[in-house]
Parts: sequence; C-alpha cells; structure tokens
Amino acid sequence: MHRKLFLLSALFSLLLTSGASAQTSSDTLTLGVRYFRLTSVSDAEYRGDAKALASSLRIALDNSKGFKQIVTLDDEQVEQVTKLIADSKKGAYNRQLPGNLAEAPDAYVFPELLRVGAVERDQFSRIEITYTIEMGAAAVDPVTRAILFSDKVTISEKRFKTDTRGGAKNVYEDLAAKAVDRLAAKLAAFFLKRGRILRVDEAQQVVYINLGSRHGIKTGDRFTVHKVASEGAQAVGENAEEEGLAEFDLDAKGTIEITDVRENAAKAKLSGADKTVKKGDAVRWLKP
Repeated sequence: MHRKLFLLSALFSLLLTSGASAQTSSDTLTLGVRYFRLTSVSDAEYRGDAKALASSLRIALDNSKGFKQIVTLDDEQVEQVTKLIADSKKGAYNRQLPGNLAEAPDAYVFPELLRVGAVERDQFSRIEITYTIEMGAAAVDPVTRAILFSDKVTISEKRFKTDTRGGAKNVYEDLAAKAVDRLAAKLAAFFLKRGRILRVDEAQQVVYINLGSRHGIKTGDRFTVHKVASEGAQAVGENAEEEGLAEFDLDAKGTIEITDVRENAAKAKLSGADKTVKKGDAVRWLKP
C-alpha cells in the first residue's frame, strides 16, 4: 500500500514539473476552467450563470480537439487542487484530484463576465439599442501562479426597440455564446498555437498569420495549412467538423515556415504549401 502511494506521489510530481512547460507540450494539455466570475452585470435582463458559462467554455475548448482533458472547477475545487499541488511538492500527496481530473492541470483558466449592458439611442421614429457583452480570461500556471495568458472579447449588436424588451434576454444569451466561442478561440490559439492566415503575398511567396510571440511562436516554427470549415465540409460531408478533419490531414494544403515574428502576428514562407493557400485558412503548429 505504501509503495502504491509513493509511486502515485512520484507520478504526480512528474506531472507538475511538466506543467510549467505548457507551451512545449501543447498536444497533451490538461486545463481546469473555474466557474465564471460575474464582475459587473448591469442589465437585469441577463444575469449570467457562472457554472453554465464555464461549461460552455469547456465545450468550445473541447471542440478544438487538441487538449488532453478539460474540466470545470468551482472555487473550492480550485483551492483543493492548489493544496494538493503544494502537498505533492512536499511528498505528501495521497488524495484523488477533484472535478474528475485525471491528472494535475497544466493551467487554470479563470474566466469573467466583465460587462453586460444596453445603450439606447433615439433614431427619430425609433429607438436603437446597442447590446454589449464583454468577457475576459486569464490562464495561470498552477505551480508558480504566473499569468500565462490574459485577454478579453467584446461583442455588440444593434437592435431597434419594441414595445417590450422581452427579447433582450435572448439577445444577451446569443451574444454570450459568441463571446464564449471567441474566448475559446483565443485560448486555443495560445495553448495549441492554432490560428488563421491574415494575408497572402503571392509575389513574395509569403503569408502572414495571426499568431506571434505572445503565443510562443518563434522563427523556424512550421505550420500546416488547412482549408476553412465550409471547404472541408464539402469535401467529406456537410456535417464534418473542421477540427476533426485536420487531425487526419484530409484537408491539408501543405506547410509554411516562420521567418519573422511580432507580438500578435508572424510572417512565413510558403515552404511546402500549394498555391491554393488563401486568407482565412487555418494554420496548425507542427511540434518539432
């Protein structure tokens, strides 16, 4: 029995040491997503559900098909995991991880619903309402507590006011879903180094992508280029998922190699990609 506990403790410690190098092992990451913190929800039409929003973010991240495990955690479970991590460093770990975690997370994701509100504007015979939802998220190393990632998204939509605002809740729920998807895309871009082609310069045989030094990109990195969802779906069926297709390279257009890096963008040469590469295509980092 003591031998089993010792082996479990040793394995857990090994997992912790690998957790700090999330950017170098992006194909096997485990994330713990805390329930959303509701910071400033000013409109009574929509209050937000902390647990449901976290579940939506987990599902959106799961759809990227690149993480080993993603679970949602409440504040108490985050504290439990943090304590177990600290105990494991002292050689005292002998308890099961909470939240259905199979192993210690490589990062915590702390999401927030930052702002919900509506602004009315008189447009002569009608009242125009601009609905806005703002969300943010920070990813934190569970061992060092260093902030690995921090960003936010803002989604707005204009509608004309009717006699009642009964539809405002539906508008907010729709905007919240879009904001969660964009937040998940930003997290996936950081942890999995997946993005899009911003521009193609055919004359110079180079492309520009929306990933940069903040995503851990460096010169010499190579990426595969993939068709956008609609093209991939047409190739093997309308219900096919873009992310699933790319795992099998069914829609791969070739590779590109990074030659110059900025904070949020990078330049790459078309080292092994065909001439069908275009703006909006997906790019996926190739592990060396």
